[in-house]
Amino acid sequence: MKILKWILIVLVIIIGVLLIFSATQPNQIKVKESIVIASPPSQIYNEIVDFRTWGNWSVWNQMDSNMTSEYSDEMGVVGAYSEWESEIAGDGRQEIVELKPDEYIKTMLEFKGWDGKNYSEFILTEKDGKTELTWTFDGAKTPFYMNLMNTFMKPMLEKNYTESLSQLKAHIEAMPTPKEQEMPEGVEIMQVKAQPIISIKDSTTADGIGKKLADLYTELSIHASTADIEITGMPLAIYHFFSPDRVIMEAAMPTAIVEKSEGRIMAKELPSGKVVKGIFYGDYEASGTMHDKIYKFVSENGYEMKEFCWEVYANDPAEVDSAEVETHIFYPID
Repeated sequence: MKILKWILIVLVIIIGVLLIFSATQPNQIKVKESIVIASPPSQIYNEIVDFRTWGNWSVWNQMDSNMTSEYSDEMGVVGAYSEWESEIAGDGRQEIVELKPDEYIKTMLEFKGWDGKNYSEFILTEKDGKTELTWTFDGAKTPFYMNLMNTFMKPMLEKNYTESLSQLKAHIEAMPTPKEQEMPEGVEIMQVKAQPIISIKDSTTADGIGKKLADLYTELSIHASTADIEITGMPLAIYHFFSPDRVIMEAAMPTAIVEKSEGRIMAKELPSGKVVKGIFYGDYEASGTMHDKIYKFVSENGYEMKEFCWEVYANDPAEVDSAEVETHIFYPID
């Protein structure tokens, strides 16, 4: 009995010492690892922002060949997520909570069986034609009796971060290098801010675009005047589908704020993001040549176009010579 008593005493002392030592350890895991990759930020960003590609480089995604994963319908946007179940890597969920295209990604991670939210950041900085990629982890705070676990887990996490970044570097640098972009005259790549608009969606034939737009702009102008809506710029047209026999489009006007939809007058925002912009000077009927130029440039350089484009009329065709009509054409891309 005395032996059992002494064993219990020793165990209590050991547990007490471990608890005291645990209380002196960090109550949060923080990791920060960096690597330089000989590729442009956009190429690296596109690989990271799509959770479906993480199996190409992430150690965790490679741990278990039987891992099952589920993804949101849309990638590369705030709210996009991946969920996984694995007997080796555990079960969890990762969701994008903040984005700045080609520069910054922040995700929130939750692990089944562990309380709290964890956050991870990817920071991309272009330097001398290469990209420095920094990957951070800010773990959820733990109660004092679990702090010792943080001390043991941090080296493993750092090792997996380093290994994953090395695999990402090898994977990215093995990809075909994007072409040097020879920008056609009048074309540029740029970022646009979100733009509130009021609009009417309608359809017509290719030959009837001019008349249809004129009618819709008149209707929008009357609505804006009646509803006391501030119009902040020149009218625009959004194209959802185009063929000679049927064109689905929206006539729109920019507003200071997102207004309230009313009847067939829609109030919304043109999204922010990366676009290819072209400026066409001349009779609007010939502006298709600029659309063709942009489409060719986008295709040859491997960009993915979104489901619509839009045009902004920088001056009034009724007030200038036809050769001076200025049409700004925007194609959003990923």
